[in-house]
Amino acid sequence: MRTHSDVVIIGGGAIGSSIAYRLASEGSSVTLLERDSIAGHASGFSGGLLNPTSETGKLVPLHHQSFRMHREMLDRVQQESGVDAQVLMMPHIELALTEADIPIQKAELERISKFSDFKSEWLEPGDIRKLEPRITEDLYGGVLVEDVIILDSYNFTLATARAAEAHGAEIVLREATRIIYEKDRAVGVMLGQDRISCGAVVLALGPWSGAATLWVDIDVPVAPQKGELVRLEGLDPRLGFHLRAFHSDNTCAVYQKADGLIWLGATRKDGSGFDTTPSADALDSISLTAMRMMPELESQKLVLQTACLRPVTPDGDPILGQVPGKEGMFIATGTAGQGILLAPVIGRAIADLVSTGETDIDIAPFGFDRFG
Repeated sequence: MRTHSDVVIIGGGAIGSSIAYRLASEGSSVTLLERDSIAGHASGFSGGLLNPTSETGKLVPLHHQSFRMHREMLDRVQQESGVDAQVLMMPHIELALTEADIPIQKAELERISKFSDFKSEWLEPGDIRKLEPRITEDLYGGVLVEDVIILDSYNFTLATARAAEAHGAEIVLREATRIIYEKDRAVGVMLGQDRISCGAVVLALGPWSGAATLWVDIDVPVAPQKGELVRLEGLDPRLGFHLRAFHSDNTCAVYQKADGLIWLGATRKDGSGFDTTPSADALDSISLTAMRMMPELESQKLVLQTACLRPVTPDGDPILGQVPGKEGMFIATGTAGQGILLAPVIGRAIADLVSTGETDIDIAPFGFDRFG
């Protein structure tokens, strides 16, 4: 293990790995610390959907910029790492399962049609079933968006971390225990009795970011949100679309990934603390909506149900940038369920700040100052 790096990044999920990759690619010496394993938590259990058209709010520009960056860098990261991220391009269909959904979905179409990177159109029920006859007949139309990206989030995060290694980054599977300061400037990280001296520290701790409050002397308002996914045996012929619908107070997606399995989900549950035990309620909720969309799924065998924790802030937006009052200390957290999509753009923005003190990516709305 090195005793000195230009930058120490604490957290080996998609965000931390992407920051490490960007910094290492630009010539900085980087140590990436992860207490368990790379992508061992939320980043490794994400559904792996990259679809910026489904997002609204202040983050929309970053979602779309990051999607373009994914398209530019995915091949390169896979080549540099030797890891297959299992990338698929496919159309997305937002299904209207009730008559009341029609005006809602058509309003969505109007919003999505303004995005030049995507083609979108309204499909009548018969048009949808011509594309995929296994979709329910009890249907009122839907919005087609071409094309979104589906990948394996674990492999993507691992590929990014290994590509960072290929550029000279060091990955250390140990837990950071303390930040060392000199006159409020971060100058090192303790790992038990061992120290790594550095010029900057980046906190990318995901749902555990709240614990960093003790390190930075400022409240880090991040809480864990439980999310569950279900995997079923695959369909033959393969499902060639990413489907999503709202039904009985539940939103659910159905899609077949490169691993051949049908993925369903995902749920969102706040207030469960750090519980990652899969629940019967989530299975019932996901299955109900999925089978409403595609009745054939009722006969597919359950393969796996997973639960993970996402980092969420009080306003739902991430915390990005320098930690107030702490020179050389940066943070990137609170990405909720969009960490995989946002990883490239956050990686570049934070790397810019660490290296030059500024970035042309507009992350100003996502600083600590909005929490007073």
